[in-house]
Amino acid sequence: GNIGNISDYARVDLYFPKKANGQMIVVCPGGGYSIVSSYNEGVYVAEWMLERGITVAVVKYRLPNGHCMVPHADVENAFRYCRANALKWGITQIGVMGFSAGGHLASTIATHSTGDAAPNFQILFYPVITMDLGFTHKGSHDNFLGEGHSKKELRKLETEYSNDLQVNRTTPRAFLALSDDDKAVPAANGFGYYQQLYK
Repeated sequence: GNIGNISDYARVDLYFPKKANGQMIVVCPGGGYSIVSSYNEGVYVAEWMLERGITVAVVKYRLPNGHCMVPHADVENAFRYCRANALKWGITQIGVMGFSAGGHLASTIATHSTGDAAPNFQILFYPVITMDLGFTHKGSHDNFLGEGHSKKELRKLETEYSNDLQVNRTTPRAFLALSDDDKAVPAANGFGYYQQLYK
């Protein structure tokens, strides 16, 4: 279920419950921006949601390989497609969900995207939020931002994609789940985001 060689043809897998409750979630699996964990943080999540009447879109997004707008564009396109079909599918709200690096991608959508690509709510599990090397998941940082930047360019990118620094009054409400003993993604990522959202 871990996919690493995603071509230019990113994919959205749609899951429809027998009786839709009007809610839809666009899911961004994690994987440190080096793979997409499509089963543990995709298919299994969708199956759980279906039992509760929630429509699901799992995005098998292209990996950035140093081009951070690539996965972002894939998730925004998934949102636009789902919004265009929302009436037909009986959907009234579309949120974004992400796990680990997918949590970073989901929070990037929540803090950077506008119009039809903007979510109504966000659900983040053990998310990478910041690109500050003191707190981030280094693999996600390196894979997302890439190499070859000057110090000034790198600092600018780290600030732009430290999503706790991008929260404003239009950022949608969030549900956050994290663990203090997480050895991969420091819980400080979620704490910082919570504090900014609370403000």
